[in-house]
Amino acid sequence: MPYPAEFLKLVDEFIDVANRLAQEHGDGEVSAAILFAAGRYNAFNFVSNNGQEQDRERAVDFYVAEYRKALTSNLEGVVGPVVKPQG
Repeated sequence: MPYPAEFLKLVDEFIDVANRLAQEHGDGEVSAAILFAAGRYNAFNFVSNNGQEQDRERAVDFYVAEYRKALTSNLEGVVGPVVKPQG
């Protein structure tokens, strides 16, 4: 399934910020920060949209499954090649 260009542009904006931060903090630390930030933002989004306690486990399952799909797709080059930065 192709991703809409406007979605990929938004993704690229996050990656640009991450690449800039990695120059100062290292890619491992930035990678961990992205994961934590995604968890924090998605938790905030769930709670802000009246997420109910009984739906919490389903929400976690959903976000974990979506992350797995995104990581697998990128490793397989579905969106484009993942290229290690030169330098």
